[in-house]
Amino acid sequence: MTNTPFDTTQPAQVQGLDGYTVDPIFTVGETIDGYTPPGILDGTGAFELNETTVRVLVNHETANNVGYAYTLENGTSLTGARISYFDIDKRTLQIVDSGLAYDTIYNRAGEIVDEASDLEFSGINRFCSANLMEANHFGSGKGFADTIYFAGEETDGGTQFALDTATNELWALPWLGRAAWESATELDTGNTDQIALLIGDDRETAPLILYVGEKNANGDGSFLDRNGLAEGKLYVWVADDTANASDAIEADPRDFSGSGSSTNGKFVEIDYYRLDLAGTNGYDAQGFATQEKQDALAAAAGAFKFSRPEDVATNPFDGTEAVLASTGRPEVFDGKDTWGTTYKIDVDFGASEITANLNILYDGNDEGNKDFGLRSPDNLDWADNGLIYLQEDRAIGADLFGATSGEEASIWVLDPDAADPAATATRIAQIDRSGVPSDQTDSSPTDIGNWESSGILDVSTLFGNAPGTQFILDVQAHSLRDGNIINVPGVDTDGDGTVEANDNLVQGGQLLFLISPDASLIQDENLVFSSSNADDLVAGVDFDGVNDIVFTGAGNDEVDIPFGGSLAGNNRVFTGSGADIVYVADGDRSFGGSGNDEIDATDATDYRLAGGTGNDIFYLGADGRALGGDGDDQFYVQDGGNNWLSGGAGADQFWILTGDLPGTANTVLDFETGTDVLGIGGQGTGFDFADLTLSGNSIAVGSTTIAILTGINTTSLTAANFAFV
Repeated sequence: MTNTPFDTTQPAQVQGLDGYTVDPIFTVGETIDGYTPPGILDGTGAFELNETTVRVLVNHETANNVGYAYTLENGTSLTGARISYFDIDKRTLQIVDSGLAYDTIYNRAGEIVDEASDLEFSGINRFCSANLMEANHFGSGKGFADTIYFAGEETDGGTQFALDTATNELWALPWLGRAAWESATELDTGNTDQIALLIGDDRETAPLILYVGEKNANGDGSFLDRNGLAEGKLYVWVADDTANASDAIEADPRDFSGSGSSTNGKFVEIDYYRLDLAGTNGYDAQGFATQEKQDALAAAAGAFKFSRPEDVATNPFDGTEAVLASTGRPEVFDGKDTWGTTYKIDVDFGASEITANLNILYDGNDEGNKDFGLRSPDNLDWADNGLIYLQEDRAIGADLFGATSGEEASIWVLDPDAADPAATATRIAQIDRSGVPSDQTDSSPTDIGNWESSGILDVSTLFGNAPGTQFILDVQAHSLRDGNIINVPGVDTDGDGTVEANDNLVQGGQLLFLISPDASLIQDENLVFSSSNADDLVAGVDFDGVNDIVFTGAGNDEVDIPFGGSLAGNNRVFTGSGADIVYVADGDRSFGGSGNDEIDATDATDYRLAGGTGNDIFYLGADGRALGGDGDDQFYVQDGGNNWLSGGAGADQFWILTGDLPGTANTVLDFETGTDVLGIGGQGTGFDFADLTLSGNSIAVGSTTIAILTGINTTSLTAANFAFV
């Protein structure tokens, strides 16, 4: 049984601050049309699926051996991390479909996975943050050839994967090296032959990594080759200013810290692919360095070590700049980066070398910050309005995180272009521990930081709104591990005889929208009033035409909703007195007043139309309802069909065939023999009553039923009941 469109009924697990509001749309434990997304929601990506739908991709950061098993197209059964899709209607912001985002996996050897052992961890191990890269993102031929969603295993020696959004195939990427993958973000190399990915390696004292791939290196036209993912080079950032021979080379945050600080460096290539050493000396069977060997190569190059590199995102206005969050660790670098640091990286792809400036936007260890400021920055987004949005993930002990401030894990915004970016940091939302679903309990309700938000992404323009007004994000509610977390699907995945959370959905959480203060979303319900004169109201010009309530008042008015574009619809239109004309869109409700009105739903679906008093004319599309009301009304159905028609009082005309046969029969609810007329048109000269098949309550042409008359035995009808044109 379908339950879409879908919207969660559970309370929000995040509360907006400083004027921000939230709108939850899915809570872990719920099932959407037969698909039950597991918990530990993490990284996200989004793209336009069609004119009215946005597809949001969401990682599940489950370990390789937990969670209920899912099945690939070839029948392979896997536990562990996965990627779900949520298709969201642009007009209603409700979920219309959900499922597993891929049906085929290619492993590091390029082989289709047909058994769990084809993957290094016998399943995918902890998909963390993510980034979706649009094709030709930096201009024609620049960047990736395809739209790709990148998700990596956040575990020592993990593999990055690329989801081809056009084919639903998931590819392992050995050429990107090893890491505990937080995320990777695309940089603009300035040419059409190469792509570049900046990599966040979520391990203590890890380097900043850059992959530069050669597009079409093998010339085989394959997905990996045409996107520069089949051959390339790996680099680490070294704080060595090539323009200053006497510049000290900083090693870690003990040498370089403090908001506003800046240092220059370069990316140094490491020899991570040695086919001649395959299977020996720290290189795997394919010739790629193991994690241990790759770390040794980075150290030998003098790589700067970060406390714990996390999420990365590219400046939407400058493809050579990115932001990096390092979440902080008190036990390394003498506690110099306990609370976490946010960096801006400015990369220059030169002819002979790749240099980069590192600037500290916010240092959590600065005096006055610490527990009262931005703590443990993790996931982030450099949004389309130019601001950076960051989410806290407790990376330090509960004796520090929230111990003084009492503040739950929060979401922050800062302005990287301000003279002092750190001074602009503002808390805009935080975890709300009261948002416990009705079937679940919080086992650690006073443990500040136990829940975290993740996956923040500016989706404003995808939904037709101004940049920086609408975000998607999710919640990892780690202490929610009962109720539907166990009971759905309620299986004993590991076969130990006990049905547990790890066998099923693992942990609780939520997917939700975050809306900025004073945002005017196209989805918002607006009241629209015209004058008492004859008015023309055009969607996209006089009002947005999405979810609005329109009152035209007196006068011979005209309302044109489809002109508002593909999102127009779901409006309520009240035309009042006068001879009015209304062009309706999908999901509209139009109510005529007195006067001879004309309501045109030719290209619309799922509408509800009422003519009111007067002799009204209806032009109908598909899957709608039309009520004539008082007066002699005319209904013209077209090829869509599946309309319910009620003439009401008066001598009404039901034109049940006007050209092409309808895809589904239309239903006339109140045909009055001797008063109303059934019209047939567009069938050519000579078509008449004898060409109709009347049986039971139906009227057919050939084998196609064109109309059903409720309460009427159509065999009693005669030619006098019809008009043929």
